[in-house]
Amino acid sequence: MRKRWPLIITAVSLAFASTACSAKETSSVQEEKNDIKTVQVATVKNESLDAISNLSGTLQPYDETIVSFEVGGQILDTNVKIGDSVQKGMVLAKLDPTEYQLQVEQANKAVLEAQAAIKSAEAAIGSADAGVQSADAGIQSAEANIKAANSRIHSVQASLDKLNKGAREQEKAQARLAVERAKENYKKISADAQRIKALYEEGLVSKQEYEAIQLQLSNAQKDVMNAEQSLSLLLEGATQEERKQVAASLEEARAGKEQAEAAKGQAVASKDRALASKNEAAAAKERAVAAYEQALVAKEITEFTLSKTVLKSPISGVVLEKFVSDGQMVNAGSSIYRLGRTDQLKVLLPVPDKEIKEWKVGQEVKLTLYDQVKKGKVSKIYPRTNANTGTISVEVVVPNDKFDWFPGQVVKASRISSDNNGILVPVEAVISNGDKPYVFKVVKGKAVKTFVETGQLIDNKLHIVSGLKEGDKVVVRGAELLFNGDSVKATEEKRND
Repeated sequence: MRKRWPLIITAVSLAFASTACSAKETSSVQEEKNDIKTVQVATVKNESLDAISNLSGTLQPYDETIVSFEVGGQILDTNVKIGDSVQKGMVLAKLDPTEYQLQVEQANKAVLEAQAAIKSAEAAIGSADAGVQSADAGIQSAEANIKAANSRIHSVQASLDKLNKGAREQEKAQARLAVERAKENYKKISADAQRIKALYEEGLVSKQEYEAIQLQLSNAQKDVMNAEQSLSLLLEGATQEERKQVAASLEEARAGKEQAEAAKGQAVASKDRALASKNEAAAAKERAVAAYEQALVAKEITEFTLSKTVLKSPISGVVLEKFVSDGQMVNAGSSIYRLGRTDQLKVLLPVPDKEIKEWKVGQEVKLTLYDQVKKGKVSKIYPRTNANTGTISVEVVVPNDKFDWFPGQVVKASRISSDNNGILVPVEAVISNGDKPYVFKVVKGKAVKTFVETGQLIDNKLHIVSGLKEGDKVVVRGAELLFNGDSVKATEEKRND
């Protein structure tokens, strides 16, 4: 415990002077010492011996923020005013949303257009797929016709060769069999041609398939004629005219092959065009999908921007300041309100750097505002010294549940220590006339002179090292008129703890 002897000497000297004066005055009223005297007393308590009473600071909101719109526009409505309490998420103000609503509508239209483009591209892909399938069927039909033409060419060539050589009985029998086979083949193809014709008339097969079966039917009919001619030649012997006819059939068969090959080439080209169309449609779909995704992003952005025309409170607190009026044009980022949390307040105390080691985060601090006292706690000790004052700022947070303290008010602060306590009494309660200092305790309505041992002077109070205990009542007003044993009427002194 540090001794503050200069302060004690000063206090004791004042007490001596006061006592000397009181001795002169009380000599004239010696005969009235047994009268009941009215005095003011204080109850002795254990208090911190490290209290610091010369610190003060200005109350501030525990947390404060400037709120502003993230977009510009004309203020349509301000819902709160200075001093109003607000909750987190509460609407504070609104901008005219007309322009931003139009942007949202345009974005919605772009989304619909992109969706339509996707559907159109998908339809084109479907059409191209159908074209590829039709071309594949044409290629297959043309290849079948080429194969049939090759067969006819071989058959007619064989007939012509036989015609030129003459026929044997075995060859004549084979020729008859060829006629029968050609007729059977013609009959079968004729039935297929009738069926495909009916399907074609109903639109169930393509024109290429219809033309292909008609060509096969014509070729089958020619095969019958060729087979019959070959048989006739074998039986009757070929004339020059007949040889010419067979030669003509051979040329016709070769022409049919060329026609089938040309049809195949056309079908292949058609397939290539269909594949190219499909690729183009697929690319168009990719572009449409990309446009759709961009349109969705644009829509989200415009909807988000529209939502920013409503300003909501980021915290629960009180409106400390308002910067705008209804109808005013503001830019993005312009200050609209200043909000602060006042259910708790904070104060920065300028602690001399030589005393900062006695301060710890979490310590209790007594804050006094007029006749009100609240207890706060040290929440932060700043890491640097103020170059102008040589002090270090200590932040103290104090509850303000009743909202009866306000930012801007100046409070006095005393640090409360729980490990260095003692009995403190007001300096005016201690009397010294050159002997050992004493106080008057009030015991059962009587003034009892009690000698005490004093220590250091703290905040205009003397530390009583011995002579008093917690709970004793000592006279703090009117002691100069008392004698030991006087009857007293005591009133309790009001103290700010």
